[in-house]
Amino acid sequence: MRILHTADWHVGRTLHRLSRLDEAEAVLNEVVGIAKSEEVDLVLVCGDVYEHFAPSAQAEEIVYGALLALRDAGIPVILVAGNHDYTRRLIAVQELLRAVDVYVVAEPRRPDEGGLIEIESRAGEVAQVAVLPWVSERSLFGAEEMMGLQPEPYQAYAEQIPRLLRALCEPFDPSKINVLAGHLFVSGSGLGGGERELTIGQTFAVTAAALPTSPQYIALGHVHRPQGVPGAPIPARYSGSTLQMDFGEVEQAKSVTLVDLQPGRPAHAREVPLTAGKKLVDVRVALSDLKNVRGADDGAFARVFLECEGPSPGLVDDVREVLPNAVEVRLEYERQDQERRSDDFRHLTPAKQFARYYRQRHGADPAEQVTKLFAELFEEVVDAPAGD
Repeated sequence: MRILHTADWHVGRTLHRLSRLDEAEAVLNEVVGIAKSEEVDLVLVCGDVYEHFAPSAQAEEIVYGALLALRDAGIPVILVAGNHDYTRRLIAVQELLRAVDVYVVAEPRRPDEGGLIEIESRAGEVAQVAVLPWVSERSLFGAEEMMGLQPEPYQAYAEQIPRLLRALCEPFDPSKINVLAGHLFVSGSGLGGGERELTIGQTFAVTAAALPTSPQYIALGHVHRPQGVPGAPIPARYSGSTLQMDFGEVEQAKSVTLVDLQPGRPAHAREVPLTAGKKLVDVRVALSDLKNVRGADDGAFARVFLECEGPSPGLVDDVREVLPNAVEVRLEYERQDQERRSDDFRHLTPAKQFARYYRQRHGADPAEQVTKLFAELFEEVVDAPAGD
């Protein structure tokens, strides 16, 4: 049996307010194309399908379009909820999606109540896939009770999640293909840079040594950098995000993972690169050399580090004239020591208050043109008729 493992689509995510829906659609079309050309028997989507709890209609259209394309190719899908996905929203459509061979697991379930899914390959081999979606700390004890486990309220999250995983995998039949799919963080994994920090810290970490050993392969989502889990007792991988989500993921190659499995045999996994999304690049340049980097953002979104003497009006416009795809411009200059705020701040004139704020924010005195613009704005506000 051949499985395509993917995760962290984050459809609906923006980059500095720029929509990336077209990229999301293109890369999911690429994923579908890989699934077809590689003749996979099953696609595992291991969480964070959407970026937001309330995705836009266009984001949903893109996701459903990819799932229907896989159905048209005769490829079933198991879709796991991640921490970005709204559980109730997925539950509301799970029966509709089941009609097109998409098995949604939006909340923890007992193995005999949907937590263990059997899929038959074209060759007649049967895979048992144990599924654990994202479990928040506050919902952990309810999940344990549902699994028939005795809650242990004084045990850490890192000790309780492995209990759930072992309970899910307990019914595995060694004569069949056995896979675990989940959305969780295993400590020691290298972060991609674009993850939500609140759910990546050690509060939600599970050690690699605590992962169950009965599966032949563990398919994971949550971490954006594609990688094998270091120290895992069996093959375990994060497939990574399908796009470079933000500049924390600059130069990361994105991919899906193809896994070949036979009953009782070691899993063989390989990465297949994804190329449909725009690249994110860093450009470092001195203001005097700005014109020499024209074209450095060709086909990519750029974060520009501009060496200059200090902030001044029009610098960002100058950068974007040379690099139209610069979505972030950071000015690098020697900053002055910031003034300490004093109790008499409110007694300063508005112009001096503005100058102090500017120095605290930018580490430099405002340019003459900036000071003039503030004075004009302040005069306009003061002279405005009451009620305007």
